[in-house]
Amino acid sequence: MSTDDGATWSPETVKTKSDGHYKVFVRNPAKGYMSLRVTAQDTNGSKIEQTLIRAYAVR
Repeated sequence: MSTDDGATWSPETVKTKSDGHYKVFVRNPAKGYMSLRVTAQDTNGSKIEQTLIRAYAVR
C-alpha cells in the first residue's frame, strides 16, 4: 500500500482463509488516496503484479 501515489510502498500481512481466498487489511490515512499493489506467484514460478495508483479516496 502507498499513500503518496506510489513514491513509497509499505508491505502488509496477507492472511490465508480456510476457503482458499486471501485477505489483507490496510490502514487508511486520515484523508487522501490509497494506492495498492499486489504480486502473486504460483509454485511453477508464474508471476503477476498489478498496481493501482489512487485506487480509492479517503475523505
